[in-house]
Amino acid sequence: MPITSSDLRLFGLRLPELWQDVRQAWRKLARLPAFAWLAPRPVVAVHEAGGARGLWQVAGAGVFRRRRDATARDTLPFVAVELPEALVLRRQLALPRLVPHQRRAALELQVRTLSPFAPDDLVWAFAELDSGATAASRVELVLASRRAIAAHVASVLPATGAAPEVWVRTSQDATDALVLPGFGEARRQRAQQRGAWLCALLAALACVLALALALTPTLQLRQRALGAVAAWTRLVEQTRPVVAEREALLAVEGQIQALRQVMGERADPLRTLQTLTQLLPDDTVLQRLQIEGSRILLTGQTSDTAALVQKLGGHSGFKDVRAPTAATRTGTGKEVFQIELTLQSQPSAEPEGTR
Repeated sequence: MPITSSDLRLFGLRLPELWQDVRQAWRKLARLPAFAWLAPRPVVAVHEAGGARGLWQVAGAGVFRRRRDATARDTLPFVAVELPEALVLRRQLALPRLVPHQRRAALELQVRTLSPFAPDDLVWAFAELDSGATAASRVELVLASRRAIAAHVASVLPATGAAPEVWVRTSQDATDALVLPGFGEARRQRAQQRGAWLCALLAALACVLALALALTPTLQLRQRALGAVAAWTRLVEQTRPVVAEREALLAVEGQIQALRQVMGERADPLRTLQTLTQLLPDDTVLQRLQIEGSRILLTGQTSDTAALVQKLGGHSGFKDVRAPTAATRTGTGKEVFQIELTLQSQPSAEPEGTR
């Protein structure tokens, strides 16, 4: 036989108790001063037990408080009737600290035990009294007969379209009252709920607007940065052909400069030969002349190789004059020489001295 259970659990947590704890936490949060202003506080015109009429306003969860600075008006949308003490049974209880649904279950058990009325005729409510920091909480129970309430309301107010609420003052403070359920309070509660949702929506809208105001400068800067990047990208695309032409022009200019450098360092054969003819002694025989750019190689025979090297080195059109190999003397009394030299960038056409 299958076993059914209503104990819903998720990861070891009982879901009904978890939901009750979440609701209780949200209710406590809503009662904080920072959020209490969001809750609407409707004003109710109350026909008090003494025959007077006064204005009462919400003071807490199910508790109302009389306003001393105003009188009732006939145009108020919410109306209540206060029960006289002759129609009310009161009882104060001391209960341990319980969560709301557990406390209500304990109070329902006490009501069934204490009530002298039939279950279908019973109307009850409770108010939590100040209990300080003790481990127990003091609660006041209020019991009344539904038929007696209907007769009293009919004697106070004529038959109207909207049923009035039924209130009872607390014994601890005569300026506080609590609402007996099952009469005309549903209309006011719906209005309170709509007002609370409207206030929460307006608060959320205000938060969104504040966040938008805070983010607007950042978003504007980001938009400007994206616009600048897009403009730079377009400019790069538009100037790409011009940049390519500029790079090609620079490359050609570099080639021209290199060619000019090469052409400037290249020796003029005729001028070089004329200069060497004027500088070489009459007893010198030039057998080989090799010109490579600005480098010149001389090979031949002379009577004094050292004097020839010194003479060529003293000319302003030559530099780095040297003999890479030692001179060798032949049987004719002359020396076979090999001389290397570098041509200056602007060699002089005339020798320093003439023969």
